[in-house]
Amino acid sequence: MYSNIASVQILVALLKQYDIRDVVLSPGGSDIPIIHSIENDSFFNCFSVVDERSAAYFALGVSQVRNHPVACVCTSGSAVCNYLPGITEAFYQNVPVIAITADKNPYFQGQLETQKIEQSHIFDGVVKKSVSLPLVNTSDDRWLCSRLIQEALLEMKHHGQGPVHINIPIVEDIKVYDQEILPQINPIMRFGPELDVARWRSAAEELSQSQKILVIIGQNVVFCEEDQKLLDDFFAKFNCVYAVEHLSNVNCNGRVFSYPISEMKNFSELHELVPDIVITLGNNLSAYNLKHFLRINHTKFKHWLVNESGTIRDIFKSLYFIFECTPRNFFHFMLEYAPASSINDQKYFDTWNSLSGQIMIPEFEFSNFYIAKRLSETIPPNSLLHTAILNSTRVMQFFPLAKGVESYSNVGTLGIDGCFSTFVGQASVFDGLSFLVIGDLSFFYDMNAAGIKHIGKNVRVVLLNNGGGAEFHFFAGKDAIPSINRHICAQHRKSAKGWIISLGFKYIAVNNKEELEKAISQLAQESEIPIFVEVFTDMEDDAKYTQKFYDLNKKEPSLNLSQYAHKAARHLISPEKIQKMKAIIDIIKK
Repeated sequence: MYSNIASVQILVALLKQYDIRDVVLSPGGSDIPIIHSIENDSFFNCFSVVDERSAAYFALGVSQVRNHPVACVCTSGSAVCNYLPGITEAFYQNVPVIAITADKNPYFQGQLETQKIEQSHIFDGVVKKSVSLPLVNTSDDRWLCSRLIQEALLEMKHHGQGPVHINIPIVEDIKVYDQEILPQINPIMRFGPELDVARWRSAAEELSQSQKILVIIGQNVVFCEEDQKLLDDFFAKFNCVYAVEHLSNVNCNGRVFSYPISEMKNFSELHELVPDIVITLGNNLSAYNLKHFLRINHTKFKHWLVNESGTIRDIFKSLYFIFECTPRNFFHFMLEYAPASSINDQKYFDTWNSLSGQIMIPEFEFSNFYIAKRLSETIPPNSLLHTAILNSTRVMQFFPLAKGVESYSNVGTLGIDGCFSTFVGQASVFDGLSFLVIGDLSFFYDMNAAGIKHIGKNVRVVLLNNGGGAEFHFFAGKDAIPSINRHICAQHRKSAKGWIISLGFKYIAVNNKEELEKAISQLAQESEIPIFVEVFTDMEDDAKYTQKFYDLNKKEPSLNLSQYAHKAARHLISPEKIQKMKAIIDIIKK
């Protein structure tokens, strides 16, 4: 029987999954559930060493002879301190020892709790990885607990060997042992930089048998002509689709601009898109709902991460493989080791493509979307485009860009503080025309960047000035929060005109479609000075136009809680119904 404490069950299950058989046990109170769960499982070889200082050294010795990781378990308090000499020796000898330290309730840190010291960072500097497990009460807690343990266990032999630390709080009843079966946890497996032909062949075989492969290409992956050819060949070989945005900066067969589909369609319309395998490359994209959609369906697919650093990024709670290599190597080896019989019927791509074709683009009123549409038709090939976060990035996603346009956005941290400065840095070393689409709050936050002396005549800035944070009207609105304009939206009546003219820009103000046409005709032309276009709209109207556009493309309520809450705020769905929907979704997630 195993302890009823969920984190203990997960820990023991993963020790078995990673074949950690040898465990050095030291007596105590807090570690009783761990010890008893391990000693009653015949999988483990248990050693008893009372002195924790000796226990860590003992584990070091066993690991050296076995040439395999060894765990040691101790109670909380000064017992943990006594591990330090042995763990330090293991670190400087590159020996894989796992220090598992029981802990007290983390909420009582510094509150005179008996035997409660700060254990989380006690081995910093002499372990390759240290994690403190959460108190496990929800499914998210279980996922986090499992992920943290695996981060430690995988790091133990990652780019050289060494000790790791797993700190586990024990706050539940240590006397209950009613669990007969450990939880089933799929271990995360990492393909190292060394070539293991058998493993690559096995992975390629699994791909060839999958009917729905979703390849998500994020920001900051640089593809040369040879890489584009590999992407084309991979699409021809496997049943895949490339989910991209402008930020992906990729042009290949099989690509679909996923943002309009995932952000506008109801999840109930997307059931055919649930993949068998998700392959992710690169960093963040703009889409919020694509992640949410995949997280809701995380039990239905495996996530393969291509990451040159080998860092664990369990984005969808379904990470299965980590390929520690470049995207080029990944696609090359998958193609090389794929069975000759692999056939791509392109049905999965056709499904995505069909949904993409269903997005209805109306005749826009004068608004941010109208401006974005006209800009997309104006920006010349081989230009640079930087879209500031949130609204500026969103509105450009629905319209195609000319060939060779390089697209960027600070979606890594999604902060408004440096969009203009980043753009100026990019434009200063870019040979062609460089365009910035930026909202008013982002611009006025970073307006000093307009005075950087490296701004050249290739700079084109479009400021969407709607008098505040329209984003918050889209997500909440005045019906739900009557005072929203005062502090949440930071309503203002500022204009960039005086500041921009004083810095030598050509300044153009736009208040309607006719003025926009006159201004936009100048953006793609040569100019001896940088050009700044300030477009004035109304934030509440912009939010209404955005909602109208989104509603045009929805058929029925989805499982997207943020959309439910958004509609409820406008009294389209009662609060009581929201609670029922949440309950149903919780059942589905479980």
